[in-house]
Parts: sequence; structure tokens; C-alpha cells
Amino acid sequence: MEESIWLSLWTLSTYGILFFFGASLASFYTTLGERILLYCYGKKRKEFLGFLRWKVIFSKPSHCPSCGHLVTKTHLTPIAGWFLTKGKCFQCQTPLPKLYPLTELLLGIVAVFVYFVSEDIAGTIVLLFLLGHLLISMMTDVAKFSLDYENLPFLIGFGLLSNYLLFGELPTLETLWVYLGFFVFYLLIYLLFRGGTGLGDVLFSPVFAALAGNPFWILYFNSAYLLAVGFSFLLRKKGESLKGKKVPMGLYFSLGLFLTYFAKLLVHYYNWEGFSIYGTIE
Repeated sequence: MEESIWLSLWTLSTYGILFFFGASLASFYTTLGERILLYCYGKKRKEFLGFLRWKVIFSKPSHCPSCGHLVTKTHLTPIAGWFLTKGKCFQCQTPLPKLYPLTELLLGIVAVFVYFVSEDIAGTIVLLFLLGHLLISMMTDVAKFSLDYENLPFLIGFGLLSNYLLFGELPTLETLWVYLGFFVFYLLIYLLFRGGTGLGDVLFSPVFAALAGNPFWILYFNSAYLLAVGFSFLLRKKGESLKGKKVPMGLYFSLGLFLTYFAKLLVHYYNWEGFSIYGTIE
């Protein structure tokens, strides 16, 4: 009986630590995304160059983007910190983005869910880093219709490592064919239809499809475009046509890969016999 209680406490503490770690990682990546937008795309892009730019991005203490007021350690606490400040800077009262508590809560829940399904703590942590880099892709594409190319090697590295730790997958010839198929497809659209897609999509989407693997690239591809069409329709202005509308596909590619990893987890660990990505049950 006593052993069972200790085991339950150990399990709860593990989930608690993972939730806090996931929330903290979300806070870090949200801040990192905002700084990349400011120092690589925004008004401060010419202030620092090369290594010095990245040193500032990674080492500058957390502060209010409006007045520069330093954030106290208490207010840096994931989720709770935003509510303690009432969502405003103490110094200048500028509203702080709701993106912080929302992403912190989401990544905390994701951390708990992935570990609950997989019982693999190393795989869970690596997947959280992958999702953090996907968050950066979403932020830069929504704000500037641009995917940060320096982010791509991290997405590849954490993606391949996640696949190995969680699913025992290593890149194969089939993975290469998926990558080449998507690369040729998007490259042709880029070359033949000006404005049909961006260079970032040509580089990023084939990588995401290869990380999804076969046959999950089908789920990745369809979910990305269904989300893009659905949200574009819902968020459009009244009477506005979707024809020719610029869409941040990097956002939807990232969301599509996010959802695909959830599907892969459920299929792999719950061993759904007869499951087919094509939508049929044998």
C-alpha cells in the first residue's frame, strides 16, 4: 500500500515537472521568436550584426518590449507570471501579449500528454524542443510572411531525433522519396506560378513531409491545407474574396506537422490494428 502511494506521488511529480518544463520552454521560445522578429526583421535589425546579434537575442534579460523595464523573476513564472502582472507592464502599463500564457499552457499540456502516451521522457523533451522551433516558424510567418532559414537545421535535428526516440524511425530511401516529391512539387509551383508559393515553403514543407514520414505525409499535407482554407475563410473580412489572398502557409505547415505527430503517437503506442491513414479500417 505504502509503495503504491509513493509510486503515485512519483508519477504526479514527474507530470508536474514536465508540465512546468514544457511551459517554461514555451516562454523561452515565444520570447526568442519575438526577438528574432525585432532584431532580424524589425527596426533593430541594423543595430547588431552576425554573432553579436545572436548574443543579444539569447542573453539580453527579459524586459518590456515597449519601455525596456526588466521583468522580475517572480513575473517570469510560466502562466502565473502573466496573471500576477495583470497582463500589463508594471512600468508603462503596456498590455503584454496573451500569446505567452496560452503557449505556456498548451506546451505544458502537450508535455504531459506525450509522456503519458509514450512513457519516454527523453523523446518527450526532444519533441518539445521541436515544437518550440515550430512556434518560431509560426510567429515569423504570421508577422512577416517569412520563414527563418536559420531555424531549419534545428527543425531537422530535433525532428529526426524525435522520430528515433519516440518511434524508432531512422531516415530511409522512402523518406528521401517523400522529401524529393514535395520539393519538386513546390519548386515547380514557385517557378511556374509567381506568387503561388514562397521560397520558404519550397524549403520547409518537404522537410516537414519527410519528418512526418510515409504514409503520414498525407495527413500532414491535407491537415495543413484544410486549416489554411478554413481559417482564411473564417478570418476574412465580410465580402472579401479569398482569390489572390496572401496566406502564411508556414503557420499551417507547422500546425499540420504538430497534429501529425499526435496521430503518430496514438497509432504507434496504442497499436491500432487496422488503422489506415487513407481512412479505412481493415
